[in-house]
Amino acid sequence: MEFGVTEYTIVFRRALRQRNGPRATRAVWTVVRPFTRVGAERPADQPIEAPKASANDVAQVFVVPICSTLALDTRAYEKFLVQSGALNRALRALNGLTFAQPQTAENTRKQIQSIVMAAEVNHIVRKMSA
Repeated sequence: MEFGVTEYTIVFRRALRQRNGPRATRAVWTVVRPFTRVGAERPADQPIEAPKASANDVAQVFVVPICSTLALDTRAYEKFLVQSGALNRALRALNGLTFAQPQTAENTRKQIQSIVMAAEVNHIVRKMSA
């Protein structure tokens, strides 16, 4: 039996949205990749496209590499991330972070990797007990 590790990339974007004038801005994290719009089926050979934003809207981009031993292709893994709730938990982990300290980004990246790993373990355990 052969095991393989596949690397996936989760990309988050924090866009500044102005509310009632320039003083009331709010940073909102969103998932850029995988493309998670409900009902947005795409052909397997079509690349994932990030939602459009103007250059002035993008405040930060946060990339989290994920190494997985689940035997899923990219599309199936993206579906897994959405259905398992891992992406929503990752967004909650990003809320309120300022990345003011240098180690904050790496700690957050590890936290999100842990969230995804826990979802994978849960998936494997459910499959084994079924």
